[in-house]
Amino acid sequence: MRKLVGCGILVLFFFCCAAQNNDATLVLKRYKEYLQRMDTATSCSSIPPVDPDGRWSDINYSDNQPGLWQLSVHLNRIRSLALCVQKGQLSGEQAAAVKTTISLALRDWFTHRYQSKNWWHNEIGVPQTMRDILVLLKENLTKDETANCLQILDQHKVKGTGANLVWSADLGLHYGALTNDTALMRHCRDTILTVIKISTAEGVQPDFSFHQHGRRLQMYHYGGAFLVDDIRLAWQLEGTSLAFPKEKIDVLTDFVLKGWQWMTRGIHTVPGTIDRAASRKNALRSADIRLLVPLLYRVNPDRTAAFRHLLRTQNGQDALQGYRYFPYSDFTAFQQLQYSFFLKTASTRTLLTESINEENLKGDLLDGGDAYFLSNGNEYDNFLPFWDWDRLPGMTNFNGDGKRKLIPHAFVGNVSDGSSGLAVMDYALQKGTHTLQAKKLWASWKNTTVALIAGLQPADLLAGAFTTLEQSRLQGPVTANREGHRIDGSLPVERRVKWVHHQNFVYLPLASDSVTVNVKEVEGSWYAINHSESKAVLHDRRFLVSLHHQQSATGYAVSYAPSAKAAAAIARHPAWTVLRNDTLCQAVRFSDGTLMAAFYKEGRMASAASGTISVDMPCLFLQDRRRIFVSDPLHKGGTLTLFVKQKKYTVDLPADGSTVEVKTSPQ
Repeated sequence: MRKLVGCGILVLFFFCCAAQNNDATLVLKRYKEYLQRMDTATSCSSIPPVDPDGRWSDINYSDNQPGLWQLSVHLNRIRSLALCVQKGQLSGEQAAAVKTTISLALRDWFTHRYQSKNWWHNEIGVPQTMRDILVLLKENLTKDETANCLQILDQHKVKGTGANLVWSADLGLHYGALTNDTALMRHCRDTILTVIKISTAEGVQPDFSFHQHGRRLQMYHYGGAFLVDDIRLAWQLEGTSLAFPKEKIDVLTDFVLKGWQWMTRGIHTVPGTIDRAASRKNALRSADIRLLVPLLYRVNPDRTAAFRHLLRTQNGQDALQGYRYFPYSDFTAFQQLQYSFFLKTASTRTLLTESINEENLKGDLLDGGDAYFLSNGNEYDNFLPFWDWDRLPGMTNFNGDGKRKLIPHAFVGNVSDGSSGLAVMDYALQKGTHTLQAKKLWASWKNTTVALIAGLQPADLLAGAFTTLEQSRLQGPVTANREGHRIDGSLPVERRVKWVHHQNFVYLPLASDSVTVNVKEVEGSWYAINHSESKAVLHDRRFLVSLHHQQSATGYAVSYAPSAKAAAAIARHPAWTVLRNDTLCQAVRFSDGTLMAAFYKEGRMASAASGTISVDMPCLFLQDRRRIFVSDPLHKGGTLTLFVKQKKYTVDLPADGSTVEVKTSPQ
């Protein structure tokens, strides 16, 4: 009997070991398949030859830029050559030449073990590329080459938070697979699972935005790495003993459908979603996950229909519709069939944009109410080198030299019924001993956003204060005031501008402020905003329209208008009425009766259509035809007593600033 039991244990041990070995083999096989599937552009013919020492003549091997470290190109080229070998499309002679180049280039890296002054490259970036080379060329490397590759992969350290922890644990998992260390594989997989959660720490937030480097929105930068790697890992581990549990797959799915797809139009996003990475070339296309969608089908087949709709929107064949606010990140998304409006505000609860590793060198004012209107996605794509950074779209600023600093306040928030919504920001911009202050509001409804500005002060700054309505790439003619009145150059300060039309949008001043319109050739370089990028001087054409303030209460509206004729019609028959615009209350009513208001203190306002509305605490208010919605922009929570047409309502406001619908059974 003991012999039989002993044999049974040995058989069980054998099958467990075999299963674990099969897991490692399958993980590596799938990763190799993934690398080939995701590669759509590699061409061996575009990679120049190396010299006899294994170096490329166009790479500066003394480069010490901490951001886009130039020596990474060396390993990336080896990786590309490895992909060419795997495609099997080379002749025998070509394949032999490519393998010789790979061996020479690898030997150079093994000899010098290049190190960046940025830890990330040494512990994550370089090991990631070396892992790919190992997986692609495992059967083609010599024993010494394999050992050296593994040593460089072993530079990783499983540590950090958010995306950094996923990156490092992902490297550890593959190191374990390559060395048959199943215990390491399980440890790293378990570590990755600890990051796939909803919390207010770094990572996925309760509103499905993504934070990294503190309370800072990094949706398509670190959040992109988190999503792409975790979906790929979920697919790699499917059917193995290390498979992701369903609740983790659900977090990733919700992150995609409730967060990711809302902050982009198609594949195009705006700077506020990626922070300092906006200063990188092609960064505003970072939301593109079309190649990832087939893996989403596999890891969560129950949501295939939703993923297919996501794919259609990313291909420009469909669009989201609705209004979504992300209270943990101070970000607003208003999605319509024809266009998208995105707004990034800043409060005392979130962090302003960062500038590290010599990136984002001019972005000090990002996140301070910069507002973006996208219809085709070309408005801002790769246009940041040409920006006047004192005139970000939607920003209020003032004339004069010197560096400015945003001063965040607590009163920042949003209220929405799901299709329309209101965003507010208590605004302050400081330069030295001078601080420009204002209450700013954006009310979005159907094809229009009304922006109100109240309480502009102090008086000595008001004379030089201005708000940029738009600064984008010129796309087609610019028309002002009437059809056929086209501007090609500059319209200087002009008090009689009623409307300006450009590329599907009309901009309409709401008060007597003067307006400037500027259409001109501009030049710039990526290096000016990111020292890791090229110094080459580039040229483009810029459209810029600004309000120059003469009074403390003012505003403007932006509407979707596919033609100058449509713009003129909107100007003749605006679908909105400004009910109030002062430091106590800002309110707008739209033509279907929807009313939106920001109450900065307890108080009341009167409306002919809605009667008197009064509140006993600061709040945001939205009333559509049938319902009432409120929120607390101070994120304190508490009980609101609300009167609408003399009917009393008592509402418990959440402390996270989210919207609640008022139960309209009066007390």
